[in-house]
Amino acid sequence: MLNRFFPAWIWAPLVLVVDLVSKRIVLAHEEALRRKIEVLGELLRFIYVRNPGSAMGLFPVGRTVLVSVSILASIFLTYLFFTTEKRLTVRRAAMAAILGGALGNLVDRLFYDGLVVDFIDIGIGTSRFYTFNVADMGVTIGGALLFLSLLRESFSGSDDKQTDPAPEAQMATAADKGRDETP
Repeated sequence: MLNRFFPAWIWAPLVLVVDLVSKRIVLAHEEALRRKIEVLGELLRFIYVRNPGSAMGLFPVGRTVLVSVSILASIFLTYLFFTTEKRLTVRRAAMAAILGGALGNLVDRLFYDGLVVDFIDIGIGTSRFYTFNVADMGVTIGGALLFLSLLRESFSGSDDKQTDPAPEAQMATAADKGRDETP
């Protein structure tokens, strides 16, 4: 029932729009955010950062490579989304969230000289996590949900292979029928 009012595909545009809007707010307040704004004391701060690399600033391989990988990943995720059974709602929602995040960072790479706007800073004192954005949250949370969904499906046997009886069982049934019909 929830799928009818909140379909799995909604996560892609939702993550993308929230990411784009939050980054535009950050850019509009760039000067204030250069000084760090404490939201929950030192635990959660907003700070303006431009990220030239991929995930968490790692792998600074250049704009062309990152744009190409983002485009290919987006195409692949779209293909996977549309070829995954509709009944696998969590898996499809996870892929949609990852897609929304990939597209959000792709927009930055295309329109901001290959640099992604990051602004969420979490940590205590000098022990800080990498600065990230809403798109990164979509990719990370979507990736974790996708992993858990696949794990749950493998343990519950809810993939397509489990719905058909094994060929051996079908042959045994056919052999039994043949034995019953002999005089």
